[in-house]
Amino acid sequence: MKVNSVAAPHDCHNYQMTSSYPALLSPLSKPLHIFSSLQIQQPPTTPKTTPPKPITITTTTTSTPKPISDSRTWIDTIRTQTRSGHYNEAISTYINMTRSGIRPDDFAFPAVLKAVAAFHDLSLGQQVHACVVKFGYEFGSVTVANSLVNVYGKCGDIGDAYKVFDGMTERDQVSWNSMIAALCRFEEWELALEAFRKMFEDNVVPSSFTLVSAALACSNFNKRHGLRLGKQVHGYSVRMCESKTFTVNALMSMYAKLGMVGYSRGVFELFEECDLVSWNTMISSLSQNDRFMEALEFFRLMILEGIKPDGVTIASVLPACSHLEILEAGKEIHAYVLRANELTGNSYVGSALVDMYCNFQEVDSGRRVLML
Repeated sequence: MKVNSVAAPHDCHNYQMTSSYPALLSPLSKPLHIFSSLQIQQPPTTPKTTPPKPITITTTTTSTPKPISDSRTWIDTIRTQTRSGHYNEAISTYINMTRSGIRPDDFAFPAVLKAVAAFHDLSLGQQVHACVVKFGYEFGSVTVANSLVNVYGKCGDIGDAYKVFDGMTERDQVSWNSMIAALCRFEEWELALEAFRKMFEDNVVPSSFTLVSAALACSNFNKRHGLRLGKQVHGYSVRMCESKTFTVNALMSMYAKLGMVGYSRGVFELFEECDLVSWNTMISSLSQNDRFMEALEFFRLMILEGIKPDGVTIASVLPACSHLEILEAGKEIHAYVLRANELTGNSYVGSALVDMYCNFQEVDSGRRVLML
């Protein structure tokens, strides 16, 4: 498969970038010449969790290699531990396996890299990458390369994520999704949409995850360009009959962030499988755009639909009570919080209740909230 190159992000590796971009979403619609130049600031390093003691991996051993059946046992254990979310155990098993003289393969590497990504441990990721190169899996396995792109993107090194991606001789849907998600994580919105466009040129069909990232990127442009691009992403999702809940939620959030709450509401009302996130997105969007009565109405409808509010819901709807000066509605919501034990200790809910009571000059009531 012919591989297209994506302009690299500006970082300490000094990759070269193109100074201008063609239509970002031309495969979806008519060409849009929006970005005449690209100037990207150094992306902030993603905070990573550093283990108390550095973990060092070595594959140099004088041990006699174990039989292949034993190798499968090691690798199956790592994969099972990773799937179960036992990431620390998976990493320990991987280290013990290499010390026992067992060679990792293209099943072991993706599993342990997923565990490394969960800890955001860049140093450990680089050590595993060294083993990947040593055993010839860096570009010999698409799955392993995808895992490396993902781990570097999550551990705060967008440059190395791009290096691995750019060196791949073959890319699949996961490859593009991982790279686009990494670019979004570093707020490289132009490059994320450029990669989205290149994905079409590579004859790779976007997935729901791709569309979520693309919608997020569109929401971070100015209203005119963001809306223009976002509508194309939305139109593509409709043509592809893409109606997964998280994709629809991303489109609603995109329109709301671009100030088009009416569009968000239209998407919401046409979708029949709205979940808690869908309702929260609508309520917070309405409240943030000063449509407080509609926010309260949506909260009432949410309860009638049998959707149980969470802390985000309560924190989003209480400001509407303050702005509309409806103290009784706020007290009713407070009563609901007290009946739902899991909400009483929620810091977002507590802060929102205190703010509401203080706005109504009910300082004593706000103080009692803090004492609960």
